[in-house]
Amino acid sequence: MLDLKRYFSIGEKIQIKYLNAAGQLNEYVSQVVEIHGNDFIDVLIPIHRKRDVYLRQDSVLKVIISKEEAVYEFRAVLHEKLFGRIPLLRLRVLSELNKIQRRDFYRLKIMRDIEVRLVENFKEKKYGEQSKCNLLDISVGGLLFNSRKEFKEKDMLEFILDLNGKKLIVFGIIIRRTLNDNFRAPYSYGVKYVKMSEPERNVIMKFIYEEQRRLIKKGLI
Repeated sequence: MLDLKRYFSIGEKIQIKYLNAAGQLNEYVSQVVEIHGNDFIDVLIPIHRKRDVYLRQDSVLKVIISKEEAVYEFRAVLHEKLFGRIPLLRLRVLSELNKIQRRDFYRLKIMRDIEVRLVENFKEKKYGEQSKCNLLDISVGGLLFNSRKEFKEKDMLEFILDLNGKKLIVFGIIIRRTLNDNFRAPYSYGVKYVKMSEPERNVIMKFIYEEQRRLIKKGLI
């Protein structure tokens, strides 16, 4: 039996995957409101384009949670809709947790400047020259950015992120490199975070959640 309180806490952000009647897979962000033993969990009804998302009764959902060591998912069924002061979904757990790859987690598309430099020797704190690059998307597992500077796969980089006024320094390993037609930023790099603490990961998750809500209110997603 899944120990819900071991993996979830009140107020924690989660991702819900839902297959609608047309067979389309939709992904939404929600938040844990209450935990009932090891069988039921109450979450906020997701919002899309300023409206509550309609989910069919008895729908089977995938619930995803990010932890320091991994990202996990489990299956749940929509047991009940609770229309009190705050509309909620009561989910009944159907399966144990499965570990999934971080790249499968929701990636927020975003365009903004970031500061990047090569980590030449992490223990000795030796770094290369800092350069300004373009962040393309971000998740709790990694990020994608464009640069005019050439790096190699498996290079460790330091990133200085400005997440709505909150400065965060993170480290990552390049796991993918592609060439672009853009002569100003000819390289794109996919990065997986390393040496990241749970508080740092929570800062990124909160930023993604808040940006989603902002875009939803503007009707952009």
